[in-house]
Amino acid sequence: MTRPADNLMNDPDLGNGWRVVEKVTKKPKSTGGAFSVGYKVKHADGREAFLKALDFSEAFNAPDPPSELARLTELYLFERNLLAKCKDKRLDRVMTPISDGKVTIPGYGPLGQVFYLIFDLAAGDIRGVLQDFSKLDLLWSLTSLHNVAVGLNQLHHIDVVHQDIKPSNVLFAEDSGSKISDLGRACDKNRSSLNDSFAVAGDTSYAPLDLFYLNTGVGGFEKRFLTDLYLLGSLFFFHFSGVSAVHALQTKLQGIKVTNHSFNHDLPYFQHAYEETLSDLRGILEPLAGSLAPQILIIAKQLCEPDPSKRGDPGWKGSRVPMYNLQRYISKLDALCKRVEIGLR
Repeated sequence: MTRPADNLMNDPDLGNGWRVVEKVTKKPKSTGGAFSVGYKVKHADGREAFLKALDFSEAFNAPDPPSELARLTELYLFERNLLAKCKDKRLDRVMTPISDGKVTIPGYGPLGQVFYLIFDLAAGDIRGVLQDFSKLDLLWSLTSLHNVAVGLNQLHHIDVVHQDIKPSNVLFAEDSGSKISDLGRACDKNRSSLNDSFAVAGDTSYAPLDLFYLNTGVGGFEKRFLTDLYLLGSLFFFHFSGVSAVHALQTKLQGIKVTNHSFNHDLPYFQHAYEETLSDLRGILEPLAGSLAPQILIIAKQLCEPDPSKRGDPGWKGSRVPMYNLQRYISKLDALCKRVEIGLR
C-alpha cells in the first residue's frame, strides 16, 4: 500500500493557489528524505517551486504508534518554527519556505492528512551539480563553500546549529548560488527539541568521529557548533576529492584497531591518519588551484581537525571570540574567490 504523501498527484490542487505538477525523482546516490516526498508545484501566478510532503503514516507500524506519531509531529513543528525564525531574521543563505500547510488525501481515513512545506525551486543539490561537471570549476566550488559558510554563520548568530551539513543538504540555484537546506536535525540553544537528546543528530556517515565518544574535552552546545565546523570542512573534501572527510579518514584507519571508548587513546591514530588525508587532498588541490592550494588546504585542515578542542580558527585563541566563529573563514574564502575571478579575466 502506498503512503498518503506518495499520492498528492491524485488530488493536485492544494487550495491556496498552488497545484502539484509532478513527483520529484531522487538522483542516484542522493540521501535523506526517509519521511518525506518531494514534488514540483506551480502557483496560479506562474511561479514554480518545490514541495516537501511529510509522511507520518509509518508511525502506525511502530510498537507504540501514538508516541511515534507525537515524536514525528513535534519534530515537524520544531523544524517549521525554526524555519520561520530564520525567515524572520532574513537569513539569506538558508533555504526557508515560502508557504506551508496541509492537504487531505482521500481513502486513508485519519492518516490522510499530509503536512507540507513549499520552497523556492533549486537546480539541485551540490552532489548533483558536481556530478554533472566535466571538469571541476574552482571558482564555482569556492563560491559555493563561501555561501555555505555564510549560511552557517547566520544560523550560529541566532544560536542555531544545523548538525547535518552534507552535499544533499546544500541546494544550488543559478540566480542565487548555494543555500543550506533541511533543518530537520538542527538544535536551537534557546529552545529545547527532541534533537537535543542525540549525541549524533545528523547523518552518521558524515559526522566527526569525536561525537561517538563520551569524553572529548568539549561538551554542551559548543560541541554542536564545532560539529558544524567539521561538516563545513567535510564539504571541502567533497568538492575537491568527491568523498567526505570522515570517509577519507576511515580509509586511512583501515587495519588500525581503535578502542571506541577512550578518545585520548584513539586520538593519535586519528591525527596520524588525518595528516595522510591532507596529503592526498594537497595532491588534488595543487594542480587545480596552484598557488592558492595552501590557503584552501589550511582552511580545510582547521575545520576538520580531529580534536574538537583545537578545531576552528586559532587566531581567535585568547580573545572573547569563540574558535568556532566563521567570520575569518568567510573573509578568506571571499578573497580566494576574487583572486580566482581576477585570474580568469
